[in-house]
Amino acid sequence: MIEKTRLTEEASKSRVLLNLFLAMLVAYLFVKGGIATAQMMFPPIFGLVARNPFLLANKEFITQFAQLLGFGLISALVFIWISAIEGRKISTLGFYKESWLSKYVLGLIIGLLMMSTVVFILYMLGNITVETRAVQPVGMAALLNVSIILIGWMIQGATEEIVTRGWLMNVLGAKYNITIGLIASAVFFGLLHSENPGMNSISLLNIILVGILLGLIVINTGNLWVVCGIHSAWNFAQGNLFGFQVSGNEVGIGTLVDLNTVGNELITGGSFGPEAGLVCSFVIICLILIMLFVTKKDSFKKLR
Repeated sequence: MIEKTRLTEEASKSRVLLNLFLAMLVAYLFVKGGIATAQMMFPPIFGLVARNPFLLANKEFITQFAQLLGFGLISALVFIWISAIEGRKISTLGFYKESWLSKYVLGLIIGLLMMSTVVFILYMLGNITVETRAVQPVGMAALLNVSIILIGWMIQGATEEIVTRGWLMNVLGAKYNITIGLIASAVFFGLLHSENPGMNSISLLNIILVGILLGLIVINTGNLWVVCGIHSAWNFAQGNLFGFQVSGNEVGIGTLVDLNTVGNELITGGSFGPEAGLVCSFVIICLILIMLFVTKKDSFKKLR
């Protein structure tokens, strides 16, 4: 394992470097504080929706889009903290300017390929069917909704990466070592989803494993752009490309292809979505092993 990274070196320069307990508590407060602030803003928005016939007809879409945009307030709290309390630049979270767009696009492609691989394996095992009585817009009819909601997923995915891999992992990596930062941030990431509908032991394990995978990518690339792209594309592909639940949450505003999982829920993930299935476990573990191998080979210098 790499002992020091560009991001842990940046975090070590902070005026305040929290211990394990306080860092996880502050990360939790970032999330809950941002969500609470967003929820205070929802009533005026929904009041406007109720008074406008066009908006009222699209209430479900507007609600989901507003919820995803609300994640940006969590990011704002992190930015305020590192600027005012830690005394460092936002870029030190991993948002460096060097080739940022190509790195982000690469992440989007990787995220799409990861979820597509899970779906392909489920299809080959006979655990995928196509929904014939769709209750949401599908295909070209969903194109506008899907295109707009992608912006929301980009904000939501980036926010979770900012809190966990950008801030928490590297603060703890600087305070202790990167292995502690990696494991603690992955466990925290899993626990953040513990209240999601349909959460079980496999989905919790898989989300922690995803956290380890994304953390290893950050350690190797030295930036946050790639994992922000991966995270957003992973969620977007589940909910609006293939029509599954996203971490137990229904995304019913439109999908390009509406697929269902059938058969053993231990394999498919059932109502939680593919993230709660053993096929997903297999794909993530394989990718973690690959990342551990390339970590030793130091193969990611060009992405730093």
